[in-house]
Amino acid sequence: MAPASAAVKPAIIEAKAVSVVFNGSAAVDRASVAIHPGRITAICGANGSGKSTLLKCLSGLEAPTRGAIQLAGQSLSGLSRRQIARQVAVLGQNPETPAGLNVEELVEQGRYPHRPWLTRLRGNDRDAIERAIAAVDLKDMRQRQLASLSGGERQRAWVAMALAQEPQILFLDEPTSFLDVRHQAELLTLLRRLNREEGLTIIAVLHDLNQVIEFADDVILMKKGQVLSTGAPADILTPRSLSDAFGCKVDVIPHPHTGRPFCLIDWVGHDGGSDRAGDH
Repeated sequence: MAPASAAVKPAIIEAKAVSVVFNGSAAVDRASVAIHPGRITAICGANGSGKSTLLKCLSGLEAPTRGAIQLAGQSLSGLSRRQIARQVAVLGQNPETPAGLNVEELVEQGRYPHRPWLTRLRGNDRDAIERAIAAVDLKDMRQRQLASLSGGERQRAWVAMALAQEPQILFLDEPTSFLDVRHQAELLTLLRRLNREEGLTIIAVLHDLNQVIEFADDVILMKKGQVLSTGAPADILTPRSLSDAFGCKVDVIPHPHTGRPFCLIDWVGHDGGSDRAGDH
């Protein structure tokens, strides 16, 4: 967690009354949020709460139906895709692995915002690629085919591609999905190191509430397209707010080993019945 005494800098991304409407239904409904630089922000909520849609709006991948978004003081709608990509990198859910590419070739794709079309890599491009591969500890695997990598290694390769863009902000949509526990921990440790050591601003959609408590500086909690609350995990992830957001009983208790808050979900319910809370 960031030190409590650290001064919060002005927002690098600010959304005001943003709505996204699909077929007459609001996937995001009048959402107003501020993302501060150098911090890790987690977007949380039940399935269908609008998390991924909000992330796409903030990153410039989805144009809001209403409202406004600013990136570093400029209107996001007034920036070209290349201008945005020089500041923002996005990793979607379970990206499709391009056939026939090795790690280095994938990472090279991250340089497209900085290169004229159909030009060769320059010295600064090569330097950025080297730094990105080294940052995710894949130097010994740079010639490996992506298809031959484990899930965790492949995810690190995608992170390296994003880092090769030299972004100020990294967006990730459920980056730990489909990874086992070890690789989830390794990926989140890598991302936190990039944030703490390089100052990379990170916004991630995460499902695991305990990962959010350990990983994030700030939380955006959503329900049915609306932002319920924003702030520090200890302030936002309370039994009442979580039960409201997820529709099941969630206790927040001290972890038996660390003493830090820990979310415990009552899967069965206090009535002792066989129905699981998630089915209601």
